[in-house]
Amino acid sequence: MLDVREGTAVHAVGGRRREYRPVRSVLAGDSSPLSLARAYLSLGLREIYFADLDAIEGTGENLSSLSEVVRAGAEVMVDAGFRRAEEAKPYVERGVRKLVVATETLEGFGEVERARAYGLPLVGSVDLRGGRVVARSREVRGPVARVVQALEGAGVSELLLLNLDRVGTSTGPNVALCQRVLRLTRLPLLVGGGVRGVGDLRLLKRMGMAGVLLATSLHLGRVGREELEEILRDP
Repeated sequence: MLDVREGTAVHAVGGRRREYRPVRSVLAGDSSPLSLARAYLSLGLREIYFADLDAIEGTGENLSSLSEVVRAGAEVMVDAGFRRAEEAKPYVERGVRKLVVATETLEGFGEVERARAYGLPLVGSVDLRGGRVVARSREVRGPVARVVQALEGAGVSELLLLNLDRVGTSTGPNVALCQRVLRLTRLPLLVGGGVRGVGDLRLLKRMGMAGVLLATSLHLGRVGREELEEILRDP
């Protein structure tokens, strides 16, 4: 997972974006997105979630950093705060593999349907704080079950439960919510926020989660290549 502001990878904590500071990681000697992407790739990770914080906040973009990460060989899923489908075009042109359509910024579920024209898999991000959906648009705001069903109906290929208030806190994932959403959908389900280490990874895999966003546990050295290989290897 890479959260990028003004060309620097920052450590996301609790969704309080103004407080994010440059990443300090055991994996790399600096906080450049390229250095960290190369470190992730060296661990055997191929897919990288890239959050363009400047685009999400409407203050700029990090397309040059994104391009470097793509050229390094990463398969990138990007969240750039897309309100409308047309805003994804410059990111598609830089070779991302997946587009994240997030409740926090999405204007409406019709924009998800329009984004399908790019021909890329769409990841529907259910952004949460305190277990409630975070959304600027009245259309998108609502109970988790309704939002999940609307995203699925609009044509996303995967779903992501992004617990913003747990990101970077090492307080554990929201297991109860994961279990609930797994009963609501047959789409692959990813989760982000709160993962403490390999124990959480094992639990989430046993539950049937398709993937997990990792950052803090990697930067602190709690999860390394050996642990990742174990998780990927064991049924």
